[in-house]
Amino acid sequence: MKKRNDFAWLPLNSLRAFAVFHGTGSVGAAAHALRVTHGAVSQHLRGLEDRLQRRLFVRTGNRLVMLPEAEELADSLLGHFRAIAADLNQFRRGDNILNVTVTPHVAQHWLLPRLDDLIRRHPEIDLRINADAAVHDLVQGDFDAAIRYGDGNWPELNCERLFEGWDVVVAAPSILEQVSIQAPRDLTRLPWILDEDRDIEMSRWFDDHGLDQQAHSRITRLPSALTLAAALDGHGVAWLPHVYAAPYLSSGRLARLFSDDRWAAQCRHHYYLCWADSKNGPCLRAFRQWIMRQLAG
Repeated sequence: MKKRNDFAWLPLNSLRAFAVFHGTGSVGAAAHALRVTHGAVSQHLRGLEDRLQRRLFVRTGNRLVMLPEAEELADSLLGHFRAIAADLNQFRRGDNILNVTVTPHVAQHWLLPRLDDLIRRHPEIDLRINADAAVHDLVQGDFDAAIRYGDGNWPELNCERLFEGWDVVVAAPSILEQVSIQAPRDLTRLPWILDEDRDIEMSRWFDDHGLDQQAHSRITRLPSALTLAAALDGHGVAWLPHVYAAPYLSSGRLARLFSDDRWAAQCRHHYYLCWADSKNGPCLRAFRQWIMRQLAG
């Protein structure tokens, strides 16, 4: 006897619109997320009420508001749709592929120097590294994990603290011979190298120390991955994460300025490894364990 197909009746497009409406909070946002028209989402929501023969919404002014029991259903559907998406992504890409997005500094100065050890210990992992400063969607996007800098407070993500991060003002000894540096204002007499991805943070440092960026002799903005190299070559003063500058401070290739700077201490954050529950497969678990061994060793 042929088994009855008990899910053929499901109005999948309407259920998806219903779940996305709940996740985004409005018909317009749901339409944008689904890449359909506002009217199409509204039609799906009305059709779902007709199909289920249950009232799901009340209208308040120009807004649709879900009833409590409808919210519970939508929460459940969102979880199931995300699980389906994760299964399909895993099947599409293969079990051994791990897509990780990291900041350029982390990729160049922390991850890549240790990559040989990861390959030796875990040859089964096909690691794909994306190095940019963008914050990618780890829940519904293609990336399995990210190494991010901040406070670790990112909704829907698991965040495992890796190492502390704070910023230091550094320069090659060769350019410090040009002027006497006694106070932050003396730095305006030297060229500066700024990370173009952290321009806002750097501006706050200038403001906090009463410095006018326009008063500097020269400011060059470079991609994150090039700022450290430019500082080492003596092209200017740089504002860098301590974790990347530390080896060069120890060797004397860079000198730290204003080591008692209270501003740096107040603005400390951490680097975190972040991932969504739906992406926590064997490769990611192995990668997490490898990172923790690197930090412990």
